[in-house]
Parts: sequence; structure tokens; C-alpha cells
Amino acid sequence: MSVWSAIKDANRAIDPEPSVALRVAVGATVMVAVVALLAEDIVGTAPAAAALVGVPAGFALSYAQRFSDALVLKGFLAIGLVAALIAFVGDLAAAAQAGFVNVQVPLAELFVWVQVLHSLHVPARRDLMFSLASSGAMLSITAALSVSPLLGIWMALWAVGLVLSLTLAYRSQLTDAPALETNPAPLTAGVTGSVARLVTMVVIAGMILFFVLPAARSSRAFTFPMNLPSSIPLPNPGGFSNPSLGNGGQSGTGSDGSNRAAFGYFGFAEQLDTSLRGRPNDQLVMRVRAPAPAFWRGQTFDTWDGRTWTLSDDEATVVGGNTPIRTRPTLGDDRPFGEEFIQTFYLEAVGPNVVFGAYRITDVYFPERFLFQLTDGTLRSGVELGSETVYTVVSHRPHVTETALRAADPLVHGVPDDIADRYLQLPDVPDNVVELARTVTASAPTTYDKIRALEAWMAANTTYSLDIPPLPPGADAVEHYLFETQQGFCEQIGSSLVVMLRSQGIPARLVVGYVPGDRNPFTGLFDVKASDAHSWAEVWFPGIGWQGFDPTAAVPLSGDAEPPTTAGAGVLDYLSTRLPRIASTLAWALRVALVGGVTLVLVSIAGRLLEQRRRRRGQSWDEAMNELLADAGLVRGRPRDTAETTVEFVHALVAGPIPDERLVGVAAAIDDAAFGTADLSPERKHDIEETLDAILTAHPPSRLRSLAR
Repeated sequence: MSVWSAIKDANRAIDPEPSVALRVAVGATVMVAVVALLAEDIVGTAPAAAALVGVPAGFALSYAQRFSDALVLKGFLAIGLVAALIAFVGDLAAAAQAGFVNVQVPLAELFVWVQVLHSLHVPARRDLMFSLASSGAMLSITAALSVSPLLGIWMALWAVGLVLSLTLAYRSQLTDAPALETNPAPLTAGVTGSVARLVTMVVIAGMILFFVLPAARSSRAFTFPMNLPSSIPLPNPGGFSNPSLGNGGQSGTGSDGSNRAAFGYFGFAEQLDTSLRGRPNDQLVMRVRAPAPAFWRGQTFDTWDGRTWTLSDDEATVVGGNTPIRTRPTLGDDRPFGEEFIQTFYLEAVGPNVVFGAYRITDVYFPERFLFQLTDGTLRSGVELGSETVYTVVSHRPHVTETALRAADPLVHGVPDDIADRYLQLPDVPDNVVELARTVTASAPTTYDKIRALEAWMAANTTYSLDIPPLPPGADAVEHYLFETQQGFCEQIGSSLVVMLRSQGIPARLVVGYVPGDRNPFTGLFDVKASDAHSWAEVWFPGIGWQGFDPTAAVPLSGDAEPPTTAGAGVLDYLSTRLPRIASTLAWALRVALVGGVTLVLVSIAGRLLEQRRRRRGQSWDEAMNELLADAGLVRGRPRDTAETTVEFVHALVAGPIPDERLVGVAAAIDDAAFGTADLSPERKHDIEETLDAILTAHPPSRLRSLAR
């Protein structure tokens, strides 16, 4: 035997997998993982296109070539895998400096290329099982990076495909065993019933786990995500910019709110004018991964003139140089450390160059090396923050409870001069506003109780409304809200609380940011819409720092905030408000899966037909018939021995899986064609082919009997 022959024999496919159903199930399962990865827009155009086209085509080619040694193909695959690995190592070296997200992208692309290349040569059952394992790894990467609720649908489809593939693999393995009786009974009641039971079991198990497993928690053991799709420097380093406000976003909008995008909030500006009207729409602006709800603070205002809030000191200091960027304590931050609270922000729309986070931010994992910190703790970036920007914030929150706030009373312990100068400033406040504050808080024993008394009075005597009349020229916004209209939205309400607290000697300021948003139980993230933009009051407590209060929304105290206990917490409330949109999305996903499955089946059938035509082209009639007999025996658990003659092999089939004496006559005709002195007529060959087809149809493998049921 030559060396080349030895190599070919060593590389010849071992036990080629004959089950078309198994190949279709594995291929569909792999495609679910591929589409889930591509839907998250994680990989580039080249691997995405290669996966969509290459995986189905590769499975079809693999079936057609399953009996081939494919030495040349294996050589090309080895070269392709080495090239993909080299590219991954090169991308990894650069991406490792940018954080977890950018490290995961090259890894995801590597798995895509491995899956595409591997699909070109999956002749045996073990190769199909490797494809399943690789698809599971791809789905795991997708889950680590996903911020989309669609992931749950893809995971459910993948789980069903996995169970179905493993079941079909087990059945196919049983057909390899020798038949124990002439007419073996079917293994199960049929594939249709099995699939229905498998789907039901997967769905029930998934729902139970969803409502039982604890919700994910952030941890310092996790490499913090950060990403910046483009780095466009702002013209004024340390200054404010908000493209959604128009006019370059440098100073907000005019009193008529012109040039403002529908999702732009006029409070994210260098000043907050309470005479402005109109609220942002419901566009999704960001998603937040956090262990519990919190108010996502943006910036504060401390100077009030009766209509407009401004910041008395907007001098910015550069912080950073290393990862993470460490912030500096600012005026009023009495307790520098507390409970660690980690948040990751995934921006979905352009917005202000403000870094959001729960009070108090101590560390920021940001794609740029430097940030600008204002004297009130506001953090600004020196570049535009567009959609797909990702950054992680670590806050340290003091353990705040009602008892702690009552004990830390600024009216008892005193207010330092620097805090009083900045956060007790007031213009000429109308007397009726001061008198109202004094009357409402007269019987409250502590500062905390005075705040709650003012909130309760406003809740009982005023109305939150988005449809309020314009502020008359020269009118005081707080007086107009409390005594004229008794209607307003968060800007008027928060301003009134701050002004009344200051009139009673309690240091306070106005904050703008976002309320927590709705927690999506399928992603574990808080979905924050533009309409969640909000303003509220912050009050200074000695030994604690700044604590938020709001008459219109419950600001969670860090000591009382209840994190979600299970992954599925709040799922019923979430679904009840989104059923029409979810139904539309589910219908789209099912259509995609159906089209993909049908395409894969058609490609497999076409590949099988082409392969059969190729194999029979150039063969003599007797060779083609012998090959057909060998295939029939292989799928029925009785492969043909290389030393067996046609007659010997047929007698073994008649005594085993194909008990039909007509098969002996077929074998005799095949031998006549191979060794006889005269050729068989076309009519005789046609009769033999029809007879063999009738025999094989009447005696299908046990696996096909189950399919027939």
C-alpha cells in the first residue's frame, strides 16, 4: 500500500451519519445561535454574511460528501482555522485594553468563523455534536453581551432544537446496533408527539427557572463594560453639550422650546428655565444594568432667580489618567464611602455629554482616559456621547434609612458656612411661599419630617399635569404653581420643594437626571425612556451627604431599596403593558425561524439529490444497484462487509432487517448484469429497480417507521 493510500484510509470518514432529520435539526439549531448573535450586531459584516450563507450550504455539502475522505477540503479548513486564530489573537491584543465588551467581540467572531468552517465537513455524528456545542458557546457570548429582550426567544428556540437534535442522535445511534428480531417494534410513538412533549417540557422548565433563579448581580469580579463607537472631541473641553437640544446644544433652547428633538429634555442644559413647556417622548434613550433601582443623576443647579435655575460655579477639573477614573469628593459629600453600587449604561440615543449614575459616583470605567468634574460632582466627557456608547459607574452609597436621616438633622447639628452660602441662597421669595412652608412644617420635629410634610401637602393640594398654562411674564414660578394654577410637572414641583426648604434654613438643590425606568425581566436591565427625564430635590444631611426627595415619585433610600429577588420579578406587569408589541416581535421571529428551517430542509434535499446523481454518473448499472443495496443495509443496522458477495449480503438482509424473498431475485439479476455474457435489457433493469424500490418501501428502518407514524 502506498503512503498516499494509507493517508486516505486513515482519513476516511468513520461511520458517516445517514440521518437527514438529525442533520436538519442540528443545522437549524446552529442557525438559531448564529441569527441570535447577528441580531445583536456584535460581529462584523464579513463573518455575518459568511455565517448566513456558509452554514446552511456547508451542511448540505457535508451530507453530499459524507463518504469522501475530503483530504483537500480538510487542508483548506486547517488553513482557514489557523488564519481565524491569528486574526483573533491580533484583535485580542488591541481590544483587551478597551474592556470586556471589546474583548468579547473578537471571541464571538472567532466562534462564527469556526462554525462556518466546521460546517463544511461534518460527515459523522460526533462532528454534528461538536456543531451543537459550538453553537451553545456562541449563544453564551450573545447572552453576555445582549441588551435585547429578543434573546429569550432565541434561547427558547435553541433549547428546543438542542433537545430534538440529541433525541434524533440517540435514535440514529440505536440503528447502528444489530437487529435483534425480524420485525423490531418502533422505539416511540412518533416524532410528532415527541417534539410536542419536548417543546412543552422545555417551556415549562424554562418558566420555572425564570421565576426561581435569583436575579443577576453586578460584581467587581466582572470586567466592567465600556465602549465608544466614535471619539469626536467637543469644541469646549469641560463645557456642556447636548445635540438633542439644537443650537449646538451649548445653551439649551429658547423659551418656546424650538430646535429641540422630540426626545431632548430641556433640563439637560446650562440652565433650567421653568417657563418652558413640553416633555420628551417615549423613545428609548438608554438601558441600565444595576442590582436595584435608583435615580440616575446627571447634574445639579443651585442658584434660583424666581424662574430659572443655574449653576453658580461651573469650573471643571480634569480627573482620570488611569482606569478606572477616580472622582474627587465635592462640597457636601460628608461620607466618602458606603455600599458599593455598580451600574452599566448602554446609550441608545444621542444626548448630553453628562455621565449619569447614582449618588455618589467614585469610579468610572470610561472609554476615554479623562473626564471633567464640576464642583457639584457633575461629570462631563470631552467627547460626544452617541448611541452604542457604553460605560460603567461605581457608586458608594451611604446606608440611608428614615432613622438615620432623622438623627442627622442639619437644623440640630448646624450647617457649615460654605454649604449655607451656596445651598441656602434665595432671591426675594414671596411672603406667602415662606409662610406656607413655615405653617406646613411647624409641627414636624426633624428636618426629615419637615420634608415629608411638604411633600404630603403638595400631593394633597396640587396636581401633576403635563398640560399647564404658560408662566406669565414677571411671575414667580413657585408662587404661580402653589397659589395660582396648583398644576405643574417635575420642574415646578421640585423647584417649589427646594425653595420652601431653603426658606426654612434647610440646604437643598435641584437635580436633573432620569428616574429608574422599567426593569425588563428578560434582560435584567432598566429600560430608560426620554419621558423618564426628571428633576427632583436633594437635601444635605451632616454625616450622610446628599439625599434625594420628590413629591411625584418615590426616591428609594439605599437602606430600604429592595433589589429584584428573582430573574422573573415583575414579568407580569412588564408584559401587560407590552403585549401588542411583544406579539408582533414574536410573530416576526417565528416567521424568520420558519423560513430558515424550510430553506435548510430544501437545501438538504437538493444536496442529497445532487449527491446521488453525482455518485451514479459514470457508474455501471450493477455498481449503482450494489451501492443502493449497501446504503439500504447500512441504515437498517446491517452494513455490508467488504468480503461479502452480493448474494451473500442479500441472504443476510433477508434473514435480518429485510425479510423479503424477492430480494434474492434482485441479487441474481445484479450478478447477471455484472458477470453475465449478455447485457440486461432496459426494460428488465427498470423492472428490477421498481421491485427493489417496492421492497425497501415495504421494509423501512425502524427510525423511518417512527417518522411515518
